[in-house]
Amino acid sequence: MNEAIATSVEAGLSAVATALMVATPVETPVEDEPPPEDEERVSSQALLILVTLLIAALLTSYYLQRWRIRTVHETVLSIFAGMAVGLVLRFSTGSYIKRIVTFDHTVFFNMLLPPIILNCGFNLQRTSVARNATAVLTFAFVGTVISAVVIGLIVQAYSLTGIESIGFSLLDSLLMGTILSATDPVTILAVFEQLRVDPKLFSIIFGETVFNDAVAIVLFATLSTLRTAGREFTLSAVPGMAASFIGVFSASLALGVALGVGLALLCKHLQLYNYPSIEAALALLVPYQAYLLSNSLELSGIVSLLFCAATMRQYAYRSLSVRSKRTTRYLFHLLSGLAENFVFIYLGISLFTSTETVFRPVFVIYVTVATCISRYAAIFPLSRLLNAIFKYRHPSAPSSAQPVTHEEQTMLFWAGLRGAVAVALASEVSGTSGALLRTTVLCVVVLSVAIFGGTTPQVVHLLGIRTGVPQPDSSDDDNDSDSDDRRAIIDLSTGPQSRVLTDDTPPPLSRFSSPWSETNESWISRIKISFNSLDRSLIYDIDKYYIQPMLTRKRHPSSVAGNRPYRRHRSNHSRRSSSGDSLEADQTDEYNSHNAHAGSSLGATVRATNATWNSYSPSEDDPNWESDLGNSKGRNEHPLLGSR
Repeated sequence: MNEAIATSVEAGLSAVATALMVATPVETPVEDEPPPEDEERVSSQALLILVTLLIAALLTSYYLQRWRIRTVHETVLSIFAGMAVGLVLRFSTGSYIKRIVTFDHTVFFNMLLPPIILNCGFNLQRTSVARNATAVLTFAFVGTVISAVVIGLIVQAYSLTGIESIGFSLLDSLLMGTILSATDPVTILAVFEQLRVDPKLFSIIFGETVFNDAVAIVLFATLSTLRTAGREFTLSAVPGMAASFIGVFSASLALGVALGVGLALLCKHLQLYNYPSIEAALALLVPYQAYLLSNSLELSGIVSLLFCAATMRQYAYRSLSVRSKRTTRYLFHLLSGLAENFVFIYLGISLFTSTETVFRPVFVIYVTVATCISRYAAIFPLSRLLNAIFKYRHPSAPSSAQPVTHEEQTMLFWAGLRGAVAVALASEVSGTSGALLRTTVLCVVVLSVAIFGGTTPQVVHLLGIRTGVPQPDSSDDDNDSDSDDRRAIIDLSTGPQSRVLTDDTPPPLSRFSSPWSETNESWISRIKISFNSLDRSLIYDIDKYYIQPMLTRKRHPSSVAGNRPYRRHRSNHSRRSSSGDSLEADQTDEYNSHNAHAGSSLGATVRATNATWNSYSPSEDDPNWESDLGNSKGRNEHPLLGSR
């Protein structure tokens, strides 16, 4: 463990030292742009370099996964490969190619960041973020503010000493703290997926980084407004900043939810399921529209995109056809993966191709240590507070039931590496301190990825965190996790009147129905637990029985008689489309393949249910018995096998 950390530190410091030797505080003269007839050729050469590095990164990822190499992750190799290519480009090509391959914050915010946030918001429901919402929101909102303030004060203290003539004002220091408070643990989450760590830890880190980026960007915009107006930061400006933050965040959230609801209504009332390509295209473009619209209104595009994607996944996704569901799920994951790998290559190249570099080595190391201190201050005290509140409400609970255990706290601290969001925010800073701030942030990002990202597997093993745990909410098979995707589980514990539990069923409230809450706690605590459980159940019932019927199709159009593309008794060669393709044959094969998969996984459950089926008839008004495996609503049908 220590050797791995030492190796990562040496590699990062050597890269920074190399950057120090080749960097210069004087802006290099910009050569004339190539003539129009050569501009396309030069641009193609620059893009060829980036695409070649991306292909190399994907092949590296393949071999690392095939050979099960856990000591290093492909994102770390990508950033070092980009640094090597950037070092070659610095001395071998003209300024035009270097300017194309250098990190551009407009390209990042408009092209690379949206796919990543879209995939995060789309998968937000499929993780256990809701079950750990208290810890996630505490770290994302309170922790981000603490981290920004701590870094800002430490940087301001260094500036007041006069070492290296930094000359940062308090506002500049807080602005740098806000930039470096944006975490980006893409590497660690990728390692977690490969190792299959505890879903609880994965959900906390995943949710914290998603909301953390949104909070950091809104805070940065608020401080940038003060800086642009030429005002200094004072305590009297805090209430106005807080009001501005709340207003921007709330308006962005409302805008994203509104567009997500609009997409859900379109999918419900239009027959888009007959045109899967249009359906999937709308699912991709509407969240992007929310992002661009929010940015054009000077709101937070990342917040609008995040909540638009989450709303789309909750409501619009249920009305999509099966093909569109598969397309959107894999397309979002593919675009996010390509964008993440491209970002790390982009950062590595930019370390040596940037034309405006003001390098202060002592300041870089000082700020790196400051980010570690701020991360400690944002994780451990808040974790102790959450555990203390939980212990007060559950006096007899074991330590393993705490919201954040000590091992999880340490892993959260280690997951606080910085990434492309910080570099993009730093690129928007101008003025006399802009070049120094951008260079320092870029170097800190490279060091954090090399040190923390490169040693994650060793830290997981050292802390004894559970690995190889099945991920129940991140299924990647062809069957979707919604009730309209024909996956059901029969609960036989209630006798003849057993109900069909789908993935829409609320998660078990283990924290509120645990043994100690029934036997050892006072009656006041049990009353509080009952109210909390009632609140969760009420929210779930309102969503399932009131909101979802308004925004989704309770039954997919493909399962309604007269409009069903999946026909059981039609021949595979019954009809052909005008183009000559057997459309119905493809749909019938897809239906039969799906039934075979569902039958193999639920066969034992169906056989166990047959004994109790004859004594129970489902009610037409009981929504729990609605299943796409039946032929029509209201018939006296078995929930899995159809008519008796």
